[in-house]
Amino acid sequence: MGREQQRQVTRERLLAAAIELFSRNWISQVSVADICRTAGMSNGVYYRYFSSREEIFLEILNRYHDMLVEALDSVTGETTEERLADLCRVVFRLSEEQREITQIFRQGQYRYYDYEVKINQLYEQHLTRTLGRAPTAGELIYVMAGIRFSAFRRTYHDVAIEPEQVLDVILRGVFRQDDPDWDRVFGIDVRPLPLKLQETTPEKLVSSGKDILGKTGFHGMNIYRLTSAIGLGVGTFYNYFEGKEQFTVRIIETISHQIRQFISSNLRSDLSRLEKELQGMVLFAFYISNVDPSCYNIVREAEFVTPAAVRRYYDDFAKGYAKAANGLRIESPWFAGTVLMGLSHYFGLAVLHDPTGYQEASRKTLKDISGLLTGGLQ
Repeated sequence: MGREQQRQVTRERLLAAAIELFSRNWISQVSVADICRTAGMSNGVYYRYFSSREEIFLEILNRYHDMLVEALDSVTGETTEERLADLCRVVFRLSEEQREITQIFRQGQYRYYDYEVKINQLYEQHLTRTLGRAPTAGELIYVMAGIRFSAFRRTYHDVAIEPEQVLDVILRGVFRQDDPDWDRVFGIDVRPLPLKLQETTPEKLVSSGKDILGKTGFHGMNIYRLTSAIGLGVGTFYNYFEGKEQFTVRIIETISHQIRQFISSNLRSDLSRLEKELQGMVLFAFYISNVDPSCYNIVREAEFVTPAAVRRYYDDFAKGYAKAANGLRIESPWFAGTVLMGLSHYFGLAVLHDPTGYQEASRKTLKDISGLLTGGLQ
């Protein structure tokens, strides 16, 4: 083996070790020493190829980008519908066959949002070829959010979703009703969540822990710092929680409850089913961008720390959709909930990273999405 080939083999061993570790752990929990130990190499060897932990992480994100380029180039079909059907199959297959790298990208999607922008640009280019025209911002979110989020739920949460179901929603929409009253949808006087005059000790711990977890992440959360911030001893923490993992589960449950409570308490009572969905998307985007921006990062990190709790987090939202099945044009409220969660997720992510906040461009995007929810992609 030549010198250059040996260098390439060594580099690939380091990347393989990093992929194995990052796919199971949040980036802050993985050290250069961990990567070298897994690869069976010294730290000195590592720094001949990568300058930092972040550099190898970004290299993996670049690999995901290149894999997606290759996957999208393989999409075929004579008609728009055939190409959209193959697009659904390709994204589902990439998620399943490249499970580890896809999971790492989900981590990087929030931490390095420029990569999410690059991925959206790829999808936009592909949809331009598929549709024969550039998609609107609403069309891009509507089509790709449904596909990407459904593929995520199927791959990582074993939710029974088939690509053909997603295609049907893309083409036909979700709701029967159209023509929402936008003055009612956007006419919200937002009320904050009620404050308790007196919290129980576990509630005080969770409030303090949520704040610290959002700033430092799970790996950096220190129990002594957490308890000292509210005038308690470390022993008090262990009177209520076995450890950081169980504590994080409680925080995820609290976040889920608070988001749903915020949305339900602010939804107008005089709205149609479609209008409620649209207003719910507005409220969700407002919550994660203005009320509690750290909650998104906490839930995303928890996918690696307490994955079962995150699955329940999404399941709880899906159950809410299943209870509000009226007005749907598709048979499965559970599946409709998955698509609608995906829309809220990606719409909220766009608003969260938009420096102008929820302004006119976001309103126009939501109006585009509304037409697609009722009429599908024409």
